[in-house]
Amino acid sequence: MKKYLIIIAIAFGLANFTKAQNPRADKKEKIESLKVAFITEKLDLSVEEAQKFWPVYNKYTAELEKSRKDFRGQMVGELKNLDQMSNAEADKALRDMIEFRSKELDITKQYTNEFKKVIGPQKAVKLFVAEQEFKKELLKMLRQKQQGKG
Repeated sequence: MKKYLIIIAIAFGLANFTKAQNPRADKKEKIESLKVAFITEKLDLSVEEAQKFWPVYNKYTAELEKSRKDFRGQMVGELKNLDQMSNAEADKALRDMIEFRSKELDITKQYTNEFKKVIGPQKAVKLFVAEQEFKKELLKMLRQKQQGKG
């Protein structure tokens, strides 16, 4: 049952990703697949929960990613010459950074309510814990890979 659930979750999780032909996109897709499997296992989602959860989670991550991409695009110009930045420019950059963090928090608040509706509050908490655990595991794997090359 667990394997079946993971396969379903991966299918739902990857439904929004296009098949890419470049190595960077392939790596991103592989990481997303690992993340879907990791979260599915940590949350112990039933088939019904997975069917409701993954579309909401995919929208959540897409919204966060769009916000981050927009912010990065905006900040590239602002932070180009940090050492020559005036106080007024630095103040604007700080306000923009805080606004970005606030927007991220608003997105998370909105989707936390959606997660509670589809998987309940306990699994919603487990979701955010699982995301942090996944990031730690991913960093650990990357470090191990880099040490293997060195």
